[in-house]
Amino acid sequence: MTLSRVPLVLLGCFASLAVVAGCGAQPADPTASDSAATEEPPSTTSTTGTSTPAPTTSTGTTSDSPDGTTSSTAADDPTTTTTTSTTDTSGGPVECGDGVVGVGEECDDGNLVDGDGCESDCKIGDVLCGNGVIDAGEACDDGNSDPDDGCGPGCATECGFLCLEGGAPCIPGFHAVQCASPGAPFGQASPIANECQLATLSVAGDHIALSPGTTIDGQPRHLDAMYTDPSNAVFGFAGDTEDIATGSRLVAVNTGTGELTPVGQSLGAWIMGAAMNDEGELWVTVFDTYERNQTTEVSIARIDPDSGEFIAGPTPLTEGGEPVTVWSTHVSDVAFRFDGSMFISANEPGPPPPEPLSRYLEVDRATATVLSAVEGPDDLYAAGIVFVGDAQQIIAMDIRGEDDIFILDLSAPPTLNETLLYADPIPTNSGTSDLAGCSKLVPQ
Repeated sequence: MTLSRVPLVLLGCFASLAVVAGCGAQPADPTASDSAATEEPPSTTSTTGTSTPAPTTSTGTTSDSPDGTTSSTAADDPTTTTTTSTTDTSGGPVECGDGVVGVGEECDDGNLVDGDGCESDCKIGDVLCGNGVIDAGEACDDGNSDPDDGCGPGCATECGFLCLEGGAPCIPGFHAVQCASPGAPFGQASPIANECQLATLSVAGDHIALSPGTTIDGQPRHLDAMYTDPSNAVFGFAGDTEDIATGSRLVAVNTGTGELTPVGQSLGAWIMGAAMNDEGELWVTVFDTYERNQTTEVSIARIDPDSGEFIAGPTPLTEGGEPVTVWSTHVSDVAFRFDGSMFISANEPGPPPPEPLSRYLEVDRATATVLSAVEGPDDLYAAGIVFVGDAQQIIAMDIRGEDDIFILDLSAPPTLNETLLYADPIPTNSGTSDLAGCSKLVPQ
């Protein structure tokens, strides 16, 4: 069977995280003084928001102020730029316009142009959304203020997009995580290391960026169950595989660095899949055991996204009156369809070989019961899932052999013909993996 990539038109949203370098206000240094700065070539602002050198220069004069400071005054030339310098008592000089936020500066965008969000005195000014420059207070700026293009009217990233560069269009994208899982003899604890890696991926299949390993305070930590909130921020549940009994905890995810910031305390249970719906409800799947090669029951629960604590559940998930069971080392992910329906990827219980069959369950979260199920295909063992575009179309990560990512249509018996999106984007032998997707989807 030949697998080939096909483009996917995203008509809805799913997860991303825009990493933006912001500028925080810092207290002024009362001992700082102004000094004359060496004059630099002036700059002008282009239509794309970048600064380009201009040939005009001018000669300025310096004068002493009554308070003992020295200031620099340029000739009356509107194209002239100067650099203001202050002295930091802790070290070297602080220069407004050098691109580094120093003591006494609220921002520093590398120029002395007024009206671009960071003023010529390095104070935060009005945010100019749509100028193609990521100003202070903006998460993105694609050069316009149009909605539904990834960067909204308020220059905040929209769910389901990756805004990778100021002034450039945002692209549909999502995130994936995979963790090393060499396995162990059946019935024994699986001695996997806390070795996980993140991938930032475009829907079109033409962008991939890998983060370093996931860590908490510099220590490697296992990451499962990623999701995005309505503001496009990425979260997940992390734990220590050398301390299974403690379970996992809610963390904020920096998809660029892999750093995980704890939001809640450890739950004493392993959260294996997570998704947030349009109402801001965070739903998860919970295993009664993890990293033991044995069958485990799946429960569902609702978690407070602010505290990371259980609000409702965990409640055992049932199908036809019987508990839903899976092989314990494999993720059972959660995803919301555009109409608010909750789905879970729940593989048949093991042990392999052969690998258990993938199943996609529509769940009534109020009663923790399975409403419908789609099985297959028999050559795909899906873990992470994200709904996109059409009502029944999903992106799924296969954890059988190579950890490939496919596009599947659940409205018909799923097949893999010409549906390969990415061939193993993260070079990790993985039994655990997840996709972070957006719940705000619009059907075609």
